[in-house]
Amino acid sequence: MTLPDLLKPLFIILILAGAGYYFLNYEGPARQATVQSVPCLEPLTYRIGEIDSRFGISESEVAAAMKQAASIWSEELSRPAAIESDEGNVVVKFVYDERQQVVDGEVRFRQRIESEQIRLDQFLRTYERKRREFEERSERYSRLANETLREIGELNRWVEQRSPAGGLSEQDAGRFEDRKRELERKQQEVQREKENLESLAQELNRDADRLNLMTAENNRLVDEYNNRYSGEKKFTKATYQNLPDGGAITVNTYLTKSELVLILAHELGHAFGLDHLPNSKSVMHSQMGDQELFPILQLTGEDKAAIRGVCAGAGI
Repeated sequence: MTLPDLLKPLFIILILAGAGYYFLNYEGPARQATVQSVPCLEPLTYRIGEIDSRFGISESEVAAAMKQAASIWSEELSRPAAIESDEGNVVVKFVYDERQQVVDGEVRFRQRIESEQIRLDQFLRTYERKRREFEERSERYSRLANETLREIGELNRWVEQRSPAGGLSEQDAGRFEDRKRELERKQQEVQREKENLESLAQELNRDADRLNLMTAENNRLVDEYNNRYSGEKKFTKATYQNLPDGGAITVNTYLTKSELVLILAHELGHAFGLDHLPNSKSVMHSQMGDQELFPILQLTGEDKAAIRGVCAGAGI
């Protein structure tokens, strides 16, 4: 058995593989646009209403998200599509319920997995550094051990050649003793290096055991996350409701600020009178998941045609 054979195998499998994500929809029934909601005539006005503190978002942050959501429609129309006003016709509310509790739980679970992954990655890098050191020292040990064995063999052959009758001259005996002491020191060095390598191998094996346990725990967490949160979970993230004196956008859940902008842009579309579109990349598609959120949210050709259609229907 060579010294590298002393090391245990390291099993690192499925780390964070297959983590699931929500594909949540935002539903809204077909609705007739009012004159006030046609952005080609005049900007829709909105105001920020009640925001449940459990969302952890401020009024100014909601206002910024609404402004960004409105801007994608404004860009297409080359004029403001929606503006904030203290007397706005559409109120934007954040109502916390069990849906956001589920999302908050998912976020915390993902953060836990990411934290454990960081710890595992750091420990793995340390293990790999130690293993490289072990392999380098093992190679040096092998060279030193083989060199020492070769020199011992050469000394033995020299003795046989110099003393065919069974004895060495006084001069040769002195040379032999000097060479013997030198080789004994090298043998001691080889033995020390072997003991050091065996100690390092034991340390690496303990680290491998710990890494395998950490990996198993990470994989268990990923499996639990997938069982809880992966797949298509259909529940409404937000709604738009027409009211006698305007309308209401009610946000019930969101995962990230970028996702919130998409949700608000979608509900603004309903406030303008738009229905759902079949293209899964469209802002006005009924489900989230395929829309491009980075670097910025953009309308698809179908979104643009839909808002232009509303304007055309209003005679603009």
